Amino acid sequence: MERRRRPGRPSSPNGLARSRSPTPTALEVKASAPAWAHIQQIIDSGGQIMLGTVAPIRGAAVAHDGRKTLAMLRRRPGEAIQELLARLDAAIATATSTGKRVDEINVGASDTRYEL
Repeated sequence: MERRRRPGRPSSPNGLARSRSPTPTALEVKASAPAWAHIQQIIDSGGQIMLGTVAPIRGAAVAHDGRKTLAMLRRRPGEAIQELLARLDAAIATATSTGKRVDEINVGASDTRYEL
């Protein structure tokens, strides 16, 4: 019995062709992992990373290592999530190397305010 080719996917209801983004391979994901190595280290060691709203601040990024909060960043206007994550990773590195919290949320009560 011969195999038949299946017909292609039908176009979407609006008539535009659907584009499928390729799923990244494990090698590609592993290659991009060092970009946020400090975030990965916090998560692997049982800490927490939080992105979201910390009322009244919409767009906060917080890193906690399980014992203390290392960084609290405020998302800048027009800043992409990837840029916020890159700044969070750099803030974690600064906090772990200096021992001082990086805080853009509680500016008056923070140890240090860095412009990353």
